Amino acid sequence: MTTEGLKDWLKQKIDVGQGIRVGSIDGNADQCVGVYPGKISGKQNIALGGKAQTMVQYGAAEILVHWSKSAVEAEKKAMDVWRLFWGWTTQQIAGTEVSWVDPGGGPIPLGPDSRGIQEWLIKLEYIYRLEE
Repeated sequence: MTTEGLKDWLKQKIDVGQGIRVGSIDGNADQCVGVYPGKISGKQNIALGGKAQTMVQYGAAEILVHWSKSAVEAEKKAMDVWRLFWGWTTQQIAGTEVSWVDPGGGPIPLGPDSRGIQEWLIKLEYIYRLEE
C-alpha cells in the first residue's frame, strides 16, 4: 500500500478542508491534512519458505491534521480521523487488503504552528497483503 493510496482513501472518508497532500501540507490553509510515510518499528519478516510464501508486509504512515485556531475543533477533527483506524477490521485501501492497523493510543497534540493553526499527529502502523 502506498502513501498516495492512503491519501486517496482518506479523501473519500473525511472532510479534508482545503485539501490533502502527500509529504506536505498547505501552510497557508486553515484546514488541511498531510499524509507522510512513517517509520516501521521493526524489520520486514520473510515467511518460512522464502519470498514466494510471504503474503504480508508491514507499513507505517503519519497523518498530520492541520485544523483551525480552535484547539477544541482541531482535537475533535483529529479524533474523527483517529477513529477511522481504531478497532480496524480488514478493509481495502486503494485496492490493497489491509488486515490490521494500530493508530496508537490517540492523536498526538503538536500545538499551534507559526500562524496559530492547531496541529495533531496520528501515527499508523499496519499490515497489508502483498499484491500478487
